[in-house]
Amino acid sequence: MPKLLGIIGVLVVCAGLDLLWQSRHEIRFWLAAYLRVFRSMLRHQGPAPRSLPATISAEKRHGAVRVLLGMSFTFLFGPILIAIGLTLMLFPRF
Repeated sequence: MPKLLGIIGVLVVCAGLDLLWQSRHEIRFWLAAYLRVFRSMLRHQGPAPRSLPATISAEKRHGAVRVLLGMSFTFLFGPILIAIGLTLMLFPRF
């Protein structure tokens, strides 16, 4: 059972990495938007702008759920399953 949890954890991490790879263009877009806002905040030294001047319409950007699932599978659920599997394997049985 503990080995099975570890294998499932590794598969979940791989699925998360695949989702992140599929949404790499979305990640690049949001990083560029964040850097654009951050630079404008540094230049103006005032309040942040209310809206982002998007060059691409918002209808074409619908991969946020895929990014969220990929990050949660890769950095949260998969490692938790791996840690539980390792803990159960290494825990001394009385």
